[in-house]
Amino acid sequence: MTIFTGKTEAAAIEAGLAALNSRRDQVMTKVVTAPRKGLFGIGRRDAMVDVVLKPVAAASEAAKQPVAAKTSSAAVKPARPAKAQPAPVAATPTEDQPAEPTVTLEERREQREAAVDAVQDYLANIVEQLGIDATLDVENTAHRQVRLEFTTDKEGLLIGKHGRTINALQSLGQLFLNHHGAAHVDLELDVAGYRERRAATLMRLAESTAREVVATGKPIYLDPMPSFERKQIHAVLAKNRHVTTYSAGKEPHRAVVIEPS
Repeated sequence: MTIFTGKTEAAAIEAGLAALNSRRDQVMTKVVTAPRKGLFGIGRRDAMVDVVLKPVAAASEAAKQPVAAKTSSAAVKPARPAKAQPAPVAATPTEDQPAEPTVTLEERREQREAAVDAVQDYLANIVEQLGIDATLDVENTAHRQVRLEFTTDKEGLLIGKHGRTINALQSLGQLFLNHHGAAHVDLELDVAGYRERRAATLMRLAESTAREVVATGKPIYLDPMPSFERKQIHAVLAKNRHVTTYSAGKEPHRAVVIEPS
């Protein structure tokens, strides 16, 4: 294997092309390791791609075929047409195809509980690597929602500027649940009542911005925020007849726009 590395798969392939002095259509590629950004530099890794030259094409098939014999002057008897064969009958799914296994409610509940237990260990390990001494407990759990509460003396460090650290941890935890059989469960992380204070702040922001939009008649773009906070803005102004809200942009820079109705 000829392994080349880069920050992205494309960069690793370009490194391979430069080393082999070849074009993209002259090589075969296979991703050995996908790149990963990590969190705050933790767990970051480059892409690793195996880049090899395509084998040289063998001699043409035409050269391998024997030269056709010269046509005899004698008349050639026409070949009889082949008899049409009946089309094969497709096998019924019940005979050859096994039925998909069904998951019982009890098995789904056990899978969900195992994922919730595992995500606590996963997040606790990340917080420990950040140098924050904290405990994590299940504060509340429902059929489709799990709320985990951090307890620490370093609340500000865990929350981060504008909640970026706690939001990043929540996103990582949600991805973990999605990949461990609990994609239907919404995760919320909290520390020292931050989520409640933040919800009150978002409500005041939505109402004051709506009044400004009505007064000026011009739309206002709010700062980018995660999807669950954008939903709170939309919910607060859903019944306001004077303004309309929508989200614009791409993650992680997607933001709420409030404009006159």
